Amino acid sequence: MITPSGIIKGMTIARLFQEFRIGKKSGTLVASRDNETKKIYFRSGEIIYASSNQPADQLGPSLLNAGLITEQQHAAAVEAAHNTGKPLGAVLVERGFLAPNKLVEGAKHQVSKIVTSVLAWIDGKYSLDSQPIPIGEIIPLQLSAGALVLSSADSLDWKTIRKSLPSLNAIMVPGKDGPAHQQGIVLNRDQLDILALADGRRTIEEICAVSEAGDFITLKTLYALCALGILDVGSGKIAEQHAAPAADAASVDGAVSKETILRAFDALESQDYYQILDISRSAEPHEIRKAYFRFAKMYHPDRHTDSDMAELKDQLNTLFINVTEAYNILSREDSREKYTSALGRGVKRYSRGDEVPASQQNTQKTTAMTQFNEGLKQFHLNNFWGAEEAFSWAVKLDPSNAEYVFHHGLALARIPRRRHDAEVLFKQALKMAPSKIDYYMELGTFYSKNGLKAKALATFNDALRRDPNSLKVQEAIKNIGGGPVS
Repeated sequence: MITPSGIIKGMTIARLFQEFRIGKKSGTLVASRDNETKKIYFRSGEIIYASSNQPADQLGPSLLNAGLITEQQHAAAVEAAHNTGKPLGAVLVERGFLAPNKLVEGAKHQVSKIVTSVLAWIDGKYSLDSQPIPIGEIIPLQLSAGALVLSSADSLDWKTIRKSLPSLNAIMVPGKDGPAHQQGIVLNRDQLDILALADGRRTIEEICAVSEAGDFITLKTLYALCALGILDVGSGKIAEQHAAPAADAASVDGAVSKETILRAFDALESQDYYQILDISRSAEPHEIRKAYFRFAKMYHPDRHTDSDMAELKDQLNTLFINVTEAYNILSREDSREKYTSALGRGVKRYSRGDEVPASQQNTQKTTAMTQFNEGLKQFHLNNFWGAEEAFSWAVKLDPSNAEYVFHHGLALARIPRRRHDAEVLFKQALKMAPSKIDYYMELGTFYSKNGLKAKALATFNDALRRDPNSLKVQEAIKNIGGGPVS
């Protein structure tokens, strides 16, 4: 039920959008925080416009940002609008700078940007404006509130997502607001796969464990589906009611049981690569990839931290390595063809010296590089949680690579409450590659940012002893008010 005003936290704005949609309500939602005020106009449950007091959100900058007008056209139109009192959009069309359909396209871009920015707020206040919508002052549009909620999740950081979602132990069940197609929302393949995993039996953590999309994308999708009422948190009875009739071979419940791990380990000796990944010989590439992510996550030793699982470390490592090897062989057309041929001659798995293509001789390092590159991609997108997961896999597969260890530390350093782990990895990387000045620089900067000046100074001085002519090290020491050790 919509209240006239309230505090914004978590999914508040998205849930308000749902209230408008379900009730087919009309009105204006006003959101504010600090010096920002943004208004979103609804008619019959759908968004028709949005406005903002922020200069960057105005129509002119939005059209420039979308590449629909030039700087010169913008300047001329702004001046004309000021002199005549006409709306900027009208001036742009009158002067031939913008076709009417392009003005509508630009207005949609502007409104979408304002709406998605408000959907990312996890603090502030909201109120409902009872005044009539100023139709004469706006360009009425028709935008799907649900589609904007779904797309806005991509811009959220992991901290916001985790604060907004319930406990990782919460079981996800179908929500009361109906499936996506009834809301006019189109889900992509990853989102559909994640939705299918929310079967009333799995917790959020377990869904992440088997989703091939990666933890961060999975959590963003679960956030959006919860905000849209497509998914909800279920109690034990509700979860039981919605649960699938039986668990499959890759059941998450089995993934966390010692019995499943031991059974899988015992079966390894008699299995070929197809059987290890539980796929048919005619499996498509995307099926192979999906199976790999499912089992690699299931057997990843770092996911089993309970004390009673410690005794299974060797079995988990063996399973993880075999799953990785199976993926590397079967994911490449050339190596898969040669392997399938060898399989017909009775060769179930390759041993050192067997006819594995040269590019596959070191399967762990091959996949380690793949995971490292994925980590770099996610890191540059500021998805530090996803980057940490990928770098962690790379280190597990190739623990002797100092660069993987160092980048694992870089990602952890940007995740709250993981700074101690980051420090440990930075030091480990330095022991592995003591001549890497960049490693010293990052560790010293890490100490400096966390108020540990003495440690920062000692680290920079260690770097200076190794490279006395390094200007960047000298500058770093100068910036924290220290000097080189004599």
